[in-house]
Amino acid sequence: MKQLFKLFLSITVLASCLSSCTTSEKNDKKFVIGLSQCMLDDAWRQAMLKEMEIEASNYDNLEIIIKDAHSDNSTQIRQIRELINEKVDVLIISPFQSQPITEAAEEAYRAGIPTIITDRKVNTDLYTAFVGADNYEIGYEAGKYASRYLPPKATILEIWGLASSSPAQERHQGFIDALVKRSDLYFRKVEGEWVYDTARVRLASLEWPFNVDFVYSHNDMMAIAAREYFLEKDSVLGDSLPIIGVDAVPGAGLEAVADGRINASFLYPTGGEQVLRTAVKILNGEPVDKFIPLQTGEIDKSAARSMLIQASRLLNYQRRIELQRGNIESLLNRFQFLQGSLWIITTLMIGFVLLSFYVFSINRKMKRKNRELREINRKEEEQRRKLISLNAEIKEVTAQKLQFFTNVSHEVRTPLTLILGPLDRLMGLMHDSPYLPDLQLIQKNANRLYRVINQILDFRKIENKQEKLKIRQTEIVSFASEVKSYFDSMAVVRHITYTFASGVKSQEIWIDPDKIEKVLMNLLSNAFKFTPDGGSIAVEVADAGECIQISVKDTGQGISAEKIPYLYDRFYTENATEGTGIGLHLVKEYMLMHNGDIRVDSLPGKGTTFIVNLYKEKKHFVDADVTEVPQMACDAAMLDNTGEKEMLSRKYPYTILVVEDDNEVCTFLKEGLSENFSVVTASNGVEALHVLQHEDIAISFVLSDVMMPGMNGFDLCRTIKTTLSCSHLPVMLLTALSDERQQKHGISGGADDYIQKPFNMDFVKLKIIRVLEERERLREQLLRKLENGNLLLDKPDKPESMDDAFMRRFVERIEEGYPDPDYNVEKLSDMLGLSRGHLYRKIKELTGTTPVDFLRNYRLSKAAALLRERRYTVSEITYRTGFSSPAYFTKCFKAVYDVTPTEFV
Repeated sequence: MKQLFKLFLSITVLASCLSSCTTSEKNDKKFVIGLSQCMLDDAWRQAMLKEMEIEASNYDNLEIIIKDAHSDNSTQIRQIRELINEKVDVLIISPFQSQPITEAAEEAYRAGIPTIITDRKVNTDLYTAFVGADNYEIGYEAGKYASRYLPPKATILEIWGLASSSPAQERHQGFIDALVKRSDLYFRKVEGEWVYDTARVRLASLEWPFNVDFVYSHNDMMAIAAREYFLEKDSVLGDSLPIIGVDAVPGAGLEAVADGRINASFLYPTGGEQVLRTAVKILNGEPVDKFIPLQTGEIDKSAARSMLIQASRLLNYQRRIELQRGNIESLLNRFQFLQGSLWIITTLMIGFVLLSFYVFSINRKMKRKNRELREINRKEEEQRRKLISLNAEIKEVTAQKLQFFTNVSHEVRTPLTLILGPLDRLMGLMHDSPYLPDLQLIQKNANRLYRVINQILDFRKIENKQEKLKIRQTEIVSFASEVKSYFDSMAVVRHITYTFASGVKSQEIWIDPDKIEKVLMNLLSNAFKFTPDGGSIAVEVADAGECIQISVKDTGQGISAEKIPYLYDRFYTENATEGTGIGLHLVKEYMLMHNGDIRVDSLPGKGTTFIVNLYKEKKHFVDADVTEVPQMACDAAMLDNTGEKEMLSRKYPYTILVVEDDNEVCTFLKEGLSENFSVVTASNGVEALHVLQHEDIAISFVLSDVMMPGMNGFDLCRTIKTTLSCSHLPVMLLTALSDERQQKHGISGGADDYIQKPFNMDFVKLKIIRVLEERERLREQLLRKLENGNLLLDKPDKPESMDDAFMRRFVERIEEGYPDPDYNVEKLSDMLGLSRGHLYRKIKELTGTTPVDFLRNYRLSKAAALLRERRYTVSEITYRTGFSSPAYFTKCFKAVYDVTPTEFV
């Protein structure tokens, strides 16, 4: 079978060779001809290109690259050099100006590229051939023509091309030499620079009128411009004035001669056909003349018409020839394709027969192999499904473990509240007690437990991508020194040499102080954990260019090199019996969030150094989860707490409802808050709602736990805020939950504040006092508006809270009924859908006054407004504002305004 396969390959290769031979003609060498044209925006040069295209169609192996210099010498020189670098086979140059282009033409010739100059000459003999008409002869023939029409003392207007170009100079000189015997002639010169628009502008600049008997233009387009100019100035003169031009190409001058716009033109052949033929001769190695002249002659009206007819016929013939060439080429390609296909098909048929035998034998082998592979695949697929199932189980177990640790951490926060809260109070009372060191030891370890719990919760946040940076500009030297001071007492107790050094006096950098504090705390905690008594620990701050470097160096037991790569892995501990294994993982994650880095150098038995690098500027913070917070205005140690102490020493006339399912926490809160408030308790949300519906208890504030049986704190808060009778009550939530989404959920449900466990009792009291004092200020503002008669009844443009909407309805109902002496609080409570007790409590909390007093004061404010108008008597105002008698009205009015109604007026 192997011999059959080799035979088939040999036949296939042979067929390919035969097929390639049939198309060998298509792979002849291509020649590249470069054409550098000084411009392409006139009819003469377009005609030249057309002639070259027609001639090039006779050759299959020619490619023409055309460069247009747009009448700019620098551009043309650059383009010539580009064609030299492209190593074209022949270079054709039509210079814009002779002298500037000479050097570039010589470069091409010296580079070994055959160079053909056409149209305009260059000032050198270093070129292969020049193809063009004799411009001097054209000028001479034009002069002979002019002599036949010039009267004595005639004025000739000569419109020049570009004065610095050789064709313009030669056409002028030939014209002058032909008229040298006419000494009576006067010549006037205009430079049109070969361009129609330029000629019109230059003619328009001449001072009109002036004498002119004959116009000689160096090309037809400028001659057409002259005819149009003179027709505009003087139609008689413009129609009769003899004007001749040069070029006589179709598309411009030839049509102008035929229709009489130009009296005659002198043929200046484009030479496109001759130039390309010369290039082909050079490519074929044939000799060519140095100068290849093009014939010229006078073209009058009849000759122009004949030439136009011939040009049209030639164009049609050319189109037909090109179409036929395309058809022939298509047929040839099809023939070659079919010829090659025949060889290939024949070869493939032979190969197919041979392959059929080979495939038959291979097929039998493949069937056996496929059966084996299917069995292997079945086993692998079964293993893959088992792995997927195991992986899912591992993920689920890992998630359950993390959730378990998180839940345990939340549960521990509640006992910690009952440890740290009473402990703070005890330490404040036992300054001189011999048990103070024991209490400090308890506090130290409770705080350590609190930090471990926070680490677990922070770890959970990072795993769930919920941790965000809150950066601000921080003075890092004093910051690091302060964190270092947290361990000063431990160093003293353990006789550890504990030092701090900084290579910079101060340095402001952008960090999240909370996260970096945790980084340094973890590093220092590890250093103290693994450094024996009597050892040393050093904290150093150094400037590292655009970074600040903080190092923590100890003389502990060190870390072996093979364990260093795993230091930052989750749950990794060097000693399986110590630590949780998440501290350094958090350190690494926090450094990544800061785009900083951390590295470790350690020698077993000698010590370990952790080095942290933090950027000074904030430009590296590009994450969307970064928030910039204002810089702290002052140090907390410098704050004056006199006002705080004064607030906490007072007794307030408010009743606080504490909702907590843990009896110990509930008792702790009740005892702590009772120093400043009246306290009522409830064990869950349902019980709290019963208390709130009780008309005899005037609750001013609700302090609720979140996690409770029956109805949790979120649901309780939402119910309170959506129940009309108690929606005015401020609600503060206490929770061990640290997830920001849960905090946002509580705030969105209407909670006025949110405090995490463990909490400081004084902090909770201050929060409550401030919220209630703010409510008191709002009540005073409302009463002042009422007294001044400025209570607005219009609906607001922005959305209202339930309490605002209630107050607006309350005032609207009073506005509708206050003139009625029988209108009272009972009717008002019925209209609002509240019991009298609930209405009393709600209005009392919102305004600081009872509904009865509010109604009376409202009537008095209306009465005061009517008194200011002086339109009614006191008796009339009495009954208009709903008072039953003038005497009662006077008594109430004087109680509020300190004057009688008569004195008020």
